[in-house]
Amino acid sequence: MNQDGVSVAVEGDIEDRISVLPRNVIDCILELLPIKEAAKTCTLSKSWRYIWSELPKLVLDYEFCDELIDESESKFREVVDGIMLLHMGKIVQFDLDVRVEDLASYTAIDRWVLYVTRNSVKKLHLRISNIDDRSYTLPPCVFHCSTLTQLKLARCSFKPPDSFRGFPNLVTLRLASVTFSEHCVIKAPLLANLTLNCCDGMQYLNIVSPVLKSLYVCYPHSYIALNCFMNCKNLRDLGLVFSKVVNNPKHDHRSTLMKLLDSLPALEVLLLDSLFIELLSADVVLSSAPPFILNCLQKLSLSVDFGKLGHSSCVLQLIKCSPNLSELKIRVKGTNDNVEAFVKCLMTPDCLQLPLNKLEYVSFYGFASPNCVQAFAMLFIFQAPSLLRIFIEQPIGTKSSKDLSDLPRASSKVELVIR
Repeated sequence: MNQDGVSVAVEGDIEDRISVLPRNVIDCILELLPIKEAAKTCTLSKSWRYIWSELPKLVLDYEFCDELIDESESKFREVVDGIMLLHMGKIVQFDLDVRVEDLASYTAIDRWVLYVTRNSVKKLHLRISNIDDRSYTLPPCVFHCSTLTQLKLARCSFKPPDSFRGFPNLVTLRLASVTFSEHCVIKAPLLANLTLNCCDGMQYLNIVSPVLKSLYVCYPHSYIALNCFMNCKNLRDLGLVFSKVVNNPKHDHRSTLMKLLDSLPALEVLLLDSLFIELLSADVVLSSAPPFILNCLQKLSLSVDFGKLGHSSCVLQLIKCSPNLSELKIRVKGTNDNVEAFVKCLMTPDCLQLPLNKLEYVSFYGFASPNCVQAFAMLFIFQAPSLLRIFIEQPIGTKSSKDLSDLPRASSKVELVIR
């Protein structure tokens, strides 16, 4: 005890407060450490000797793998083999992010994946890259692992064996730069979240997922049949971002997209890039009845070229289809700023009767078409009684954006932010 009466620890009388923590708490602490540091805890005491080897999560991140490969790939394989050999108990999650040169490493990865799938792994995350761009082919054991609830793959080749019957417990599937080379049906009755990013060969892909809630398809390298998702009546979150639509002479992309949106009664969040706005804008007539109604839609994100009046009409039509819309985000593209024609479109009677009662947040991103952005912003300022915030990203000193602050507003609570 010091002169102030406060107890202090002295050498030989230090309480080990970490070792007495509940085991699940200790596991959580070690899981936050890089595996190399977690393994070092085996030297603390006898009671800590095997704790790290019983962790249910094995995360071999890029930094860990790259450090070993800098010595040699054989060293990398030796160390990971040792980790697998020493591990005891179930493996709930296995992450491997590595860039290899030697094809012998692919054989080793097959061995590790076989080990974790035999240990009832639930979350499997693989990102395997190769200097020669030779993609890693998933071993059959992945397709026979019925315990999987989450599967994230990057830079892999997806070739299920003939005996593949689907993933009965899979909830989340995220594929990035994955290649499909032959017809593939993935049956996943519990699948709720699906992301396909930069995948190739998606014309061969058919996913059966009746309870799907979130779907994002980004930059596919081949044609994808969106009609396979028309039975996903529970879909709430949809994002479609394509660099181009790969032609299929037997397929009407616009008609399919219209039918898909019309078939999703529970949709709450919608993201469409300018390519899909271009598809939808064909033959759009604002005064006509909406082709579909998205009663549940609350958040709408669009990429728009205001230089094309078809795009502007399509945006207005989508707003007209969404009576409960609360948040609108528009990324402005293109260089044409023909505000006269744009304002003429906005002043049509049907445009002035848009359902904006629920709209609270509007954002414009990108420095293109500042005059058209101003005109569109004016529409919301004049007509949205519930508007709380309108954000405009524009070049500093743009005169048109400054003029908005003096306009009469339908909402007394609206905040105008210009950056």
